[in-house]
Amino acid sequence: MNVRRIEMINTKLRLITGLHIGGSDDTMAIGGIDSSVVKREVFVNEDGSINYDGSGKKIIEPYIPGSSLKGKIRSLLEHSFGLIREQKRIYENHSNSKKQKKLGNVIDSEFIEDCKDCDELIKKKAVLIVTLFGESAGNKAIKNRLKVTRAIFRDSFLTKDSRKLFLDDKIKLSEEKAENTINRVKITANPRFLERVPAGVEFDFEVVLREFDEDKNLPLKETLELGLLLLQNDALGGGGSRGNGKIKFEIFENVKDEELELKITEKMREIEEKLKKWNF
Repeated sequence: MNVRRIEMINTKLRLITGLHIGGSDDTMAIGGIDSSVVKREVFVNEDGSINYDGSGKKIIEPYIPGSSLKGKIRSLLEHSFGLIREQKRIYENHSNSKKQKKLGNVIDSEFIEDCKDCDELIKKKAVLIVTLFGESAGNKAIKNRLKVTRAIFRDSFLTKDSRKLFLDDKIKLSEEKAENTINRVKITANPRFLERVPAGVEFDFEVVLREFDEDKNLPLKETLELGLLLLQNDALGGGGSRGNGKIKFEIFENVKDEELELKITEKMREIEEKLKKWNF
């Protein structure tokens, strides 16, 4: 396999509402946070840049794991491509119990092989997803080419500007959000406290896209762009249905919320037209 080209998508990810991506809670104080966000420890200069030699001011800052971004974008694409609906059709009432257990799993090479009676475009979408995001090393790969993941999602760290604003005490990097579970019979509340990264904080977002010779005419970059649009139209992290995790990418700064669905439809149509002409 020869690398045809390497592309990068670099943009800023801005929080429109508070973000909660859970980290590890080593200790839990009474009356304290029940679920904290994932963080890292860094040494920074006054201008917000990072030092890797241990000098400067030590701060603990939140970040967004690449695995969280990759997993959510992949899930949104699999749903929007109709692959989860097709997976349910194939496996829900399958005579083989092992096959039934695949229901709800990520789309992989085994799904592609079990999708013999699927529409040709659905098969191509499945190959596109596995090619772009990869699969478990133990899976049987189609033509051995799906083993190499094309998209590499980096961890997203605070922008230099957001870090500088924090150092100048102009913004906070965490906030408490109280949430209640209401007992419908006793009408009593059971409060819990989540930590969130506040709205307005920005992160540097980066995806590396590797294209090989056999990927020619395969809409890899267009699919990534669709995934970003879908994420902007959905939510990142926990509690999305309760207002958390609304984000915006700088590359779509001029796309209004009411225009997102149209933009998604146009991008989907572009991908499908390219897939119809692609042979695998």
